[in-house]
Amino acid sequence: MTDSLAVRIVLVAAAGGCGALARWGLAAGTQSLLGDRWPWGTLLVNVLGCFAFGVILAICHRRGEDGEFMKLLLLTGFAGALTTYSTFAFESYDLATTRSVFSAAWHIALHLALGILAMAAGIAVAGGLDAKGV
Repeated sequence: MTDSLAVRIVLVAAAGGCGALARWGLAAGTQSLLGDRWPWGTLLVNVLGCFAFGVILAICHRRGEDGEFMKLLLLTGFAGALTTYSTFAFESYDLATTRSVFSAAWHIALHLALGILAMAAGIAVAGGLDAKGV
């Protein structure tokens, strides 16, 4: 089924649409709860996206060739639309030009450090799932 280019395009587009909607909903919900003085919504989306990416990547690697469908659908489509680092770059620039370089540096450091930690946590969780036969 996933050998057809047309099917792959539709799968990535559908999963990307879901990822974009999830990103918008999570970011908007977070901003409405915490206010808009800091881009908390993008931080949450990127950290959760990195965690999910780690889990999915580890599962796909474990499945080998069978994981290619999941990688296409969930990593390229869903996570690709969910974790929009272009928004991160814009917000970093905006903080540097409207607030301070320190605010931008803090924003960048949080995204990078928490994203890397979340990726490692996702891989560790996937290892635990593997041990349980999931």
